[in-house]
Amino acid sequence: MSACKLKARTALATEIALVNRQRFNEAVAEGFYPCAPSTVRGATRLFDVNDIVTLRIYGRLLDEGMIPRSAGQVACGLRTLLAQHPDAERVVHVTTSMGSPVWLRADEFDRDATDMSGTDIVSAREWYLKYTRGRVIRDLEEESNALGSDD
Repeated sequence: MSACKLKARTALATEIALVNRQRFNEAVAEGFYPCAPSTVRGATRLFDVNDIVTLRIYGRLLDEGMIPRSAGQVACGLRTLLAQHPDAERVVHVTTSMGSPVWLRADEFDRDATDMSGTDIVSAREWYLKYTRGRVIRDLEEESNALGSDD
C-alpha cells in the first residue's frame, strides 16, 4: 500500500505516535494543537503519515517537559513545512532572539550562520524524520494487514 494512502483514526494515530489520546483530545479542544486533521461532529479524525510524524514530535516535546501550548505551536510549524515538503527527511527547528520559531529543511539551513534575516539565532535543533516516518509507515502497514477484532 502506498504511504500516501495510509491513514489512521485518532486512537491508532495516538498509539503509533506514543501520545496519550485523552491528553491529545484535550490539547485539540483547548486550541493547543491547531494542526490536527479537521473533522465534523460525530466523525473521527483521519491522520495521514505526516500528521502522525508531527504528532510524534509533539509527544517528544511533551516528554521533554514542554507545555502543550508551546509543543503544539512547534509541532504545527513542522506540519506546515511538511505540507510544502512532504518527503523531507531531515529538518531543523530554529529559534531566533525574537522568539520566532522557523522550520527549514536541513539542506536549507547554514550551520555556520549566526543570524537569520538580521536576527540572532539562539538555537537550532535537527530532527531526523526519515526514521520516524519509516516506523509510522511500518506500523500503519502492519495494522492494515491485521483483520478482526481485538481479543
